[in-house]
Amino acid sequence: MDRRPNDSVAMHSRTRSITWHGEYFQFQQLPADRVGDGVQWAVRRHGEFIGTMPCSAHVTTKDFDLRCERWLQDLLERTTPV
Repeated sequence: MDRRPNDSVAMHSRTRSITWHGEYFQFQQLPADRVGDGVQWAVRRHGEFIGTMPCSAHVTTKDFDLRCERWLQDLLERTTPV
């Protein structure tokens, strides 16, 4: 039996961890404060809050992971000194 997650299924998890450029990041869904399609995720690196990421409530796990990587790239490459 194949137990890998189905990438085409909507993500139902309220927390998700990914490794990006060798660093561990945790995404935690914040409670909804209003009705709508969008969801906010608190993002932490080494236990420290670094920002919030908006994301559709109907995204697949694969698309969520890609969205996380793009969000991290946008945030961290913008704040990294050259």
